[in-house]
Amino acid sequence: MSHGVTRDLGTLWVVDPVAELAGAANVALRDGRIERVDWRDGAEAAAARFRAGGEPDLGDPTDLLLPALIDLHAHFRQPGAAASEDAASGERAAAHGGYGTVCLMPNSEPAADSAEILASMVRVDGARRGVRLLPIGAATRGRAGTALAPLANLAAAGAIGFSDDGSPIADAALFRAALIGAGALGLPVIEHAEAPHLTAGGEAADGAVATRLGMRPWPSAGEIEAVARDIALLREALATEPRVRLHLTHLSTAAALDLVRSARAEGLPVSCDVTPHHIAFTDRWIAGDRRWAWELVAHGSSDRSADQSSALDPTPEAFDSNVRVCPPLRGADDAAACRAALRDGTALAIATDHAPHSRERKEMEFGLAANGIAGIETALSVALAARAAGELSLATIARSFVTGPASLLPAAHASRGISVGAPADLVVIAAAATWTPSRATLAGKSLNTPLIGRALPGVVRLTLVSGVVVWEAPER
Repeated sequence: MSHGVTRDLGTLWVVDPVAELAGAANVALRDGRIERVDWRDGAEAAAARFRAGGEPDLGDPTDLLLPALIDLHAHFRQPGAAASEDAASGERAAAHGGYGTVCLMPNSEPAADSAEILASMVRVDGARRGVRLLPIGAATRGRAGTALAPLANLAAAGAIGFSDDGSPIADAALFRAALIGAGALGLPVIEHAEAPHLTAGGEAADGAVATRLGMRPWPSAGEIEAVARDIALLREALATEPRVRLHLTHLSTAAALDLVRSARAEGLPVSCDVTPHHIAFTDRWIAGDRRWAWELVAHGSSDRSADQSSALDPTPEAFDSNVRVCPPLRGADDAAACRAALRDGTALAIATDHAPHSRERKEMEFGLAANGIAGIETALSVALAARAAGELSLATIARSFVTGPASLLPAAHASRGISVGAPADLVVIAAAATWTPSRATLAGKSLNTPLIGRALPGVVRLTLVSGVVVWEAPER
């Protein structure tokens, strides 16, 4: 936006999780900041509407205005795997998904265990889209789990946290040292909770689907045991460093979420996130059943009754390697627990775990394919599909994509929401419109998503970062 120019966004349905306001409002921007927010029914009514879930009534505007989204967990494959994604294509994909800020995991090649590699993760040659890219440093050298990475150096170079994502830190003493070292720097450890001695070789969640399809199980215990251990080590680390903070990423089981819920009730500084695919897909997608997770529950077929009464015969869409993820897709009961964790605040964020892969890494036998879904462009639509089913409110969605993830970041990266004087970090969504992921509509390099060809709700019309347009939908 050029100097002195005012842009009137018109009257939209505005949901601001920072101020906790929702309602019809007219919003205008000037010089990259929000100049005016006129709530149609007043701020008091907007506060009441947010507390009630932030939903519009019939006749209210259908286009939504949210603060630009924040992703706590994405892989842009730079350096090392440019055929799958790079920082430039990742920025385009993020902007299309409505994101203004993306945190990048250190699973680069080589791993981001030095200031030089950290810098290369976010370097964009040519014109930038303007999406903020925040690097996460490796917790151990080479993500090998044998020696701490130079945490202070990485923090000085801009790391906003530390993780060996994809490679859980198995050594308890080293994990505790990572917690203490990161805590002393005021930064979190972001842990991939998995017990490898239980999950090695696993292809699918333990249960009827894995049994019926003859797949090696990745048991729930592999996540639950790891979460229990990590929380116990967090208690120990707090005795040495009170600023310790632990964040458990992409949790997928009801029992693991219950452990986090209990630990938070105890006052421990632990948080977690869940992914779009774990709230919306089930392991039945491996067999080719493409119903949303809530549709299984809605039809009275929760995991146990469905598994006992259905043959689970694979369809022509079975064994699609685009649904091979780690942790694996689980049953409808676990998916329901992930959504419940968002509603009650146990899970502070929906984090995409955007994991683009080239065709060469995905188009192979299911058990040999790389784990991951390219999900940064579809995450908001998946959440809006859950909203349409009555599973998530707009207020919960806004918290899960904005204030929740922002709470894990350094204060300098906190969202200021939709208030006068705040940076114009905004996304406009045509909530009543639909779109279909395809090579023509996706901005990222990779197509490894099972949502190709499926109509999804919510079209991102406009994404702004400090008033600069980083995504604008083509003319209809």
